[in-house]
Amino acid sequence: MKKVLLSLLLVLTVVTIALAASADGVWKGLVEGTYNISLNLKTEGTKLTGDFALVDNNPKSENPDEAGYTPFVSAQMGKNKITDGTVNGDNIQFTTTFNGKPVVYKGTIAEGKLVLTTTFGTTPVKITLKQAPAAK
Repeated sequence: MKKVLLSLLLVLTVVTIALAASADGVWKGLVEGTYNISLNLKTEGTKLTGDFALVDNNPKSENPDEAGYTPFVSAQMGKNKITDGTVNGDNIQFTTTFNGKPVVYKGTIAEGKLVLTTTFGTTPVKITLKQAPAAK
């Protein structure tokens, strides 16, 4: 009986892992209607790596480059490597930098969406991203 229960538990664990949403790929979203966020994520087991990019969409921004980065945004955020990234089922956590200081993001992947939360100073920020179609 113990062998049957142990086998069943093992099968359920494997199925749960297999059915968990994958964080791999490009995720895109918008913060405060002004900034595009793009994440390019890669998982290896429970390790999460990738790039975090913030692009200013404000038409009043001065001198954006061809990718939409303004000097202000590039100096403050721009493109950053994701560090200390982890994946646990549908939950992810990673760190980027803003003005040289670490910013921790925590999130959940469900139904094709990645919902992240972070705090800037004392202000909580919630960001919803959608997975971009895979490049062909």
